Amino acid sequence: MNSKENPPKVLQDVGQPGGLLKKMWRWRYAYLFIAPFFINFLIFQLFPIAFAVYLSFMKWSGFGEMKPVGLNNYRRLLLDERFIISLKNTTVLWLGHIFVLLALAFLLAVALNSRKIVGRSIYRSFVYLPNVTPIAVMALVFGFIFEANFGVLNNFLGGLGISGVPWLTQPNWAKVSIVLINLWGATGWYMVILLAGLQSIDPTLYEAADIDGANGWDKLAHIMLPSLRGLLIFCFITETIGSFQLFTEPYVLMHGTGGPQNGTLTTSLYMYLSAFTYNNMGYASAMSFALFAIIVIASIIQWRLFGEEGFV
Repeated sequence: MNSKENPPKVLQDVGQPGGLLKKMWRWRYAYLFIAPFFINFLIFQLFPIAFAVYLSFMKWSGFGEMKPVGLNNYRRLLLDERFIISLKNTTVLWLGHIFVLLALAFLLAVALNSRKIVGRSIYRSFVYLPNVTPIAVMALVFGFIFEANFGVLNNFLGGLGISGVPWLTQPNWAKVSIVLINLWGATGWYMVILLAGLQSIDPTLYEAADIDGANGWDKLAHIMLPSLRGLLIFCFITETIGSFQLFTEPYVLMHGTGGPQNGTLTTSLYMYLSAFTYNNMGYASAMSFALFAIIVIASIIQWRLFGEEGFV
């Protein structure tokens, strides 16, 4: 019997007038069970996004009447010096740690994948432990560590005869402080991802390489990196997205300000300050969509650069 002439009963029902509604009614109890997800999505995700789009064309303090301003909020972004500074800071913080972060995560994954290390499961747990620590708590603790006069790190450096470093009071050193926090907190997460990738590599590839007389560098270049290409792209794009949304670390370290000379003012932090400190919800909404566009463009560029040719 020709299936094209006699489509399945479900498709017949859908093709009939009112067939889709009848099918939905037939499975009404199933839809009832999945309804909470869609209700939650509509109320707490889709509606806020749609409302933010609407707000980006308005001037509103959060109270009172909304005033339409058209594209003025988006035009203002191009002329706002603090917004440009926040983009530069965000980019510097991203480039300042992403390559070191992924390289460190990869080296740790390779090391802790080796059977020569005794108790490697314990070491894996220690490396991953910072990732389960709340970011706000971690940033608060690092604030005490980086404190100029009584901080643990400067006291340690003083014991070595090195003068104190202005970790939180000088713009460039403040960026370094945030980079160090990111390295501490995120390395374990990417180490686990890359470790899973290493463990999924077919062991016969290593055996064949040994037979051919390959050394460790040959295995790294011709087995490990090509096998982890997809995961490396995923890690790079994921960390890029997270870096451009950096908020908690500079907010906690600098007590809700942009730091010395706006040196740690990230785009997400400036967006928060615009909305809840300067009471300009419309401008903050426009900034959020500008940031979204930047993240999308950056992700597409990375995918085009690394997705086809790869890292090797």
